[in-house]
Amino acid sequence: MNSLPLHDLMARLGELLSYDASSPLIFSSGLFLFLFAGFLLVYGALRRAATARILYVILFSLYFYYKSSGIYFLLLIFAATSDYWIARALHRTRRPALRRLWVALSVAVNLGMLGYFKYTNFLIDISNQLFGEGFLQFRNIFLPVGISFFVFQSMSYTIDIYRRQIEPLRRWADYLFYLSFFPQLVAGPIVRARDFIPQIRRNPVTVTREMFGTAVFLILTGLFKKAVISDYISLNFVDRIFDEPL
Repeated sequence: MNSLPLHDLMARLGELLSYDASSPLIFSSGLFLFLFAGFLLVYGALRRAATARILYVILFSLYFYYKSSGIYFLLLIFAATSDYWIARALHRTRRPALRRLWVALSVAVNLGMLGYFKYTNFLIDISNQLFGEGFLQFRNIFLPVGISFFVFQSMSYTIDIYRRQIEPLRRWADYLFYLSFFPQLVAGPIVRARDFIPQIRRNPVTVTREMFGTAVFLILTGLFKKAVISDYISLNFVDRIFDEPL
């Protein structure tokens, strides 16, 4: 009798820690609101501990992205690692030709990754239409959520360093924090490094009553627009039009 509650608890924990492609985590879901409430409680306790706070936000951001895109959260870590080291090499290099080579490498890696995941299916469909069905046979390539945002955000960092507008970050964790920050990870906007980075290790984090009130207002209005207006229009108008085009 006592094993059933424990079994249910472990099953729920397994669901929380696993990725479900049919039900990815989104901002307007009840699960996210529950997780976010827990996140805020722990974050408040770490408010004055900069390093612990940064690591905690990174872990939550990676967890959020894993629940949104599964194993493809490794792409985010790859992009952060690649451009972190490219940026440091770029900053140390004085020869203009080598500097151009480093920034070109960053652009090539980022756009190559974006192009593969975003446009391969499209190119395969075009090729099969031109040369016959089955000319190219690949499995459908999954498009990771928000890949455009973090690719261009990461690329903007190395470009700013190439232009000598900012200094490279010393800590890899700080750069991963910048690139993976969950509130803007999957839907933007793209945040420039020179605006975001100075805030990472600001200690302690101060939240005024006005800031808190504004944040709550923006969150609630955003949820209303998504859950009430956007979903209603999508379900009752947009989907019906595309399901039965003229």
